[in-house]
Amino acid sequence: MNRLVVIGIASLFAVEVNAGILKGNIVDKNTKEPLIGASVQIVGTTQGTITDFDGNFELNVPDGVVDIEARYVSYKSRLLRHIKVEGEIISNIELEEAAQALSAVEVVARRNRESENMLLLEQKTAVLATQAVGAKELSRKGVGDAEGAVQKVSGISKQDGVKNVFVRGLGDRYNTTLLNGFPIPSEDPEYKNIALSFFETDMIQSIGVNKVFAASQTGDVAGAAIDIRSKELMGDEEFDVKGSFEVNTQTVAQPFLLQDGSNYMGIASKQQPGNDLSLYNFSNRLTPSVIGFNPNHSYGVSGGKKFLVGDNADPLSFFLLANYSQQNTFTDELVRNTNTGGDTIQEQNGSKYARTTTQMLLANVNYAWKKKHNLSYNFMMIHANNQYVVDYEGMNARFEDYHYQGFLRRQQTNDNLLIVNQLHTDWQLAPSWKLNVAAAYNYVVGDEPDRRINYLSETDQIGSYTPTRGTGSQQRYFSTLQEHDANVKAEAVYSIPDNFGKKSNVRIGYSGRFVVDGFEAVEYDMSAIRTADMQLDQLDLDAYFNQEGLDNGNFLLDKNTDIYTVNKLINAVYADATYQFTKAFTANLGFRMDHVLMRVDYNVNRGGTQGSEEINKPFFLPSLNLKYDLTKKHSLRLGASKTYTLPQAKEISPFRYVGVSFKSQGNQNLQPSDNYNVDLKWDFFPTESELVSIGGFFKYIANPISRIEVASAGGYLSYENISDKALVGGVEIELRKDLYKKSIGEDFHKLNLGFNGTYTYTYAKVEQATDKTGSQLEGAAPFIVNADLSYQFRRKDYGFTGTIVCNYFSDRVYTIGTQGFDDIIEKGVPTLDVVMSAQLTQHFTVDMKMKNLINPSYRLVRDVRSTGQEVVLNEYDKGREISVGLTYKF
Repeated sequence: MNRLVVIGIASLFAVEVNAGILKGNIVDKNTKEPLIGASVQIVGTTQGTITDFDGNFELNVPDGVVDIEARYVSYKSRLLRHIKVEGEIISNIELEEAAQALSAVEVVARRNRESENMLLLEQKTAVLATQAVGAKELSRKGVGDAEGAVQKVSGISKQDGVKNVFVRGLGDRYNTTLLNGFPIPSEDPEYKNIALSFFETDMIQSIGVNKVFAASQTGDVAGAAIDIRSKELMGDEEFDVKGSFEVNTQTVAQPFLLQDGSNYMGIASKQQPGNDLSLYNFSNRLTPSVIGFNPNHSYGVSGGKKFLVGDNADPLSFFLLANYSQQNTFTDELVRNTNTGGDTIQEQNGSKYARTTTQMLLANVNYAWKKKHNLSYNFMMIHANNQYVVDYEGMNARFEDYHYQGFLRRQQTNDNLLIVNQLHTDWQLAPSWKLNVAAAYNYVVGDEPDRRINYLSETDQIGSYTPTRGTGSQQRYFSTLQEHDANVKAEAVYSIPDNFGKKSNVRIGYSGRFVVDGFEAVEYDMSAIRTADMQLDQLDLDAYFNQEGLDNGNFLLDKNTDIYTVNKLINAVYADATYQFTKAFTANLGFRMDHVLMRVDYNVNRGGTQGSEEINKPFFLPSLNLKYDLTKKHSLRLGASKTYTLPQAKEISPFRYVGVSFKSQGNQNLQPSDNYNVDLKWDFFPTESELVSIGGFFKYIANPISRIEVASAGGYLSYENISDKALVGGVEIELRKDLYKKSIGEDFHKLNLGFNGTYTYTYAKVEQATDKTGSQLEGAAPFIVNADLSYQFRRKDYGFTGTIVCNYFSDRVYTIGTQGFDDIIEKGVPTLDVVMSAQLTQHFTVDMKMKNLINPSYRLVRDVRSTGQEVVLNEYDKGREISVGLTYKF
């Protein structure tokens, strides 16, 4: 039966039977080093392949006489004419570098991970089950940043309104974000990982999503280690200039509110009024400005060049990229809440005006020396400003003294800066010995300057409003997170002869992470004393909240400061061995020990709570990965590992964090989680660009951590080990199929289909939950589907690519219900994008993107337990986006 299933799937990829097989090897003419990813094609057809990591290729060819062309970046192409094919023939090919031969190290370093075929080749040959998306795939699908990129991978989804992604039902705390193999700190104290939306696709070469773990990888992970690889120069030289213009159908329909305090570059004013509470010295106005038509736009420049240095012609290359983007969005939304009996306690309509401004600078330098050593340096600076103004009007229990009717305006800016410095060195000490040493220093500043919150209550006179009284009703809030993050690692690799695939090795290594960060939050409470007569259509809050109003006793000014500091030291040592026992069977066995020392010192709640908390614990982490090649195109992989999940620094201190729509407080009794992971996967690679994959996974999480609402007068959220265990399991499938490939004269046509789907089962029995029998984990969508259909046309310097991209996730738990409330459910939605790119000349390309064409409504719902009625708590849509971009390649 199993054989019939395999045969049935394989038949989907059947091609015309050919009479001959052409095998061979492509190497550098001078160094004899294999060229990885070199293309081999039958002239006049679309039949071709690429070389593997040993430079080998195998190509089915028609019976008779054919011409073969071999190509590789920075090398002269070679044409082999009149090759007579009968049965199986072998043809070894030597390519000459366009200038002079490169060193062996440089050849290895030049794998083009932007290519979909190269990433599939790496996935095929790897011992561990891996997945990745490259720059070319991101461009084809119109993806704008790393957050959107990873959502194209099976098992990954994004919960709207929540930063970062869920992998196999596991959220932010269970995942790890890396840049070129190094961890990156978060800009937000509420989250473990930096926002993936920070990383725009212009700087991405590829993104690896590692859901199966080995000893040489990070230990603080359970969902996935997401490794972003930054761009580098792939050819001899390049220089590009690009720009884009985008319109959102909802932002052009009405005036746009923009808060005071940030300029065109997104640099925010961060001045605080000081300690003298008799002075009203806020630098930003409470009244936002009104602007007209404001299209989204971006522009950037990138370029690089390779030089040959010294008598050995050692290659030295550099790559630079600079980019600016601005995006504006508008949403109308409904916000509603009820008590456990179903009575409405809040029903407001809101209008949200949001702007994101980003600048990015990337630099990369690579130097290969005497064929044995490679040195690379990466620098990256990203500045991102996210700001919004949101107005809510309607009924809210907070306005109890004024007939429950009122108005709320919230204005927030998150002004974040990330600076990354990375140095990587690879040393070929001897034919069998290699040493890798690397270091990184990251600096992150996450500022939330001058968050402005103003509640207004409707008076007895309809249409007249006055500032609402009470603590927190009129508030300005400043917070700053500064983090210094240093990383070092060293690894020695000894290659073991195995007479098969040259995969066998033993590696031992060390990695250290040293983090020092400080967080300060300053809250200014402007308690209203006197009433006022304000009209919403002419609202001017600055006429009430000013120096004169403070002097006249209209309001009182108070200040509260909370601070905490964190020192975290993680020392890790590991050893693993990979051995290829037979031509088909390879095993990897490893062991890792992480020692974590994290200390949090705090002074919060107006100095009333001071102290420190500490985690000082070793984690012992074994791993096993097995690969068995059923044939050259079929592989089975099994992975088993133990990992852990740490609480965040803020979560083990009593600091009360004031979010936009929630308040949270740490829990000193929070314990780390232990994660046990098992994966089994079958891969079938019919051709170098096609894939069928089916995988199953299971995770047992001891002492799972989650944020949950606890019974308290203030309505705070806290962090708990919500159960003694959580279970996660599921199935992932992926399909990549070339539906049509044909060359007609000078024209090349290709139609290909991509599909992946995931079913995920999650379960945890939460003691605090209303439903004591257990529920899904928050954010875990049981079903996720991604599909894309692409058509490509090429004729010499002309080309066109068009792609339809679809996504769907099913209903999922947004918040686990407590205190008599049922779970809040986020309803599933489909999305549809159309992306087109036309290369008009050798230098000029035009891109067009039409995104969110269905424009579905995003809804949060909850059942009322006493009546069974479904109540919509939140509903909005995002609008459709249409953009046009221009690129000129010199």
